Amino acid sequence: MYRKADMSDIDKIVKIPSMNLTEAEIKNYINNDQKYLYVYENEEKDIVNATFFGCDGVDDDDYDSEIYGMYTRNIKDKDIINSEVLFETKKELFEKGYRSLIVWCDEKNEKMRKFLKSSGGVESKKRENNNRIEVAYTYELLDYSCLLYTSPSPRDSTSC
Repeated sequence: MYRKADMSDIDKIVKIPSMNLTEAEIKNYINNDQKYLYVYENEEKDIVNATFFGCDGVDDDDYDSEIYGMYTRNIKDKDIINSEVLFETKKELFEKGYRSLIVWCDEKNEKMRKFLKSSGGVESKKRENNNRIEVAYTYELLDYSCLLYTSPSPRDSTSC
């Protein structure tokens, strides 16, 4: 289940490996009107993904929203969960009034780059950040309100 995080989730969120945010930073996302933190819970009610997104700090005038980080535990269905989370995040951003999205990815992270491209992201630019090259993948956000996520590929989603 994909949902907005609340304060009771903090202890579970900080345990996601590779996530580099402190409890204070997580609280800032939960209590901010321009930053959002959503989590994905599995059937056992374990938080297996935390996704940070919003419009605060987007440093590209061509895009009005950004995914700042998407952290998923290394579990069996990680790729499927990431696909669903990206789909639901784009849907959520559109419903909040955003129309374009940018996601930055390390140029050397081939797996993430392939995922972003296969999900409809368009490689649009590069930048240097902390002595490494990042690649931007961009999306025009659409009204997904009548779509239900049904598979790893949003193209296979069913409409209502």
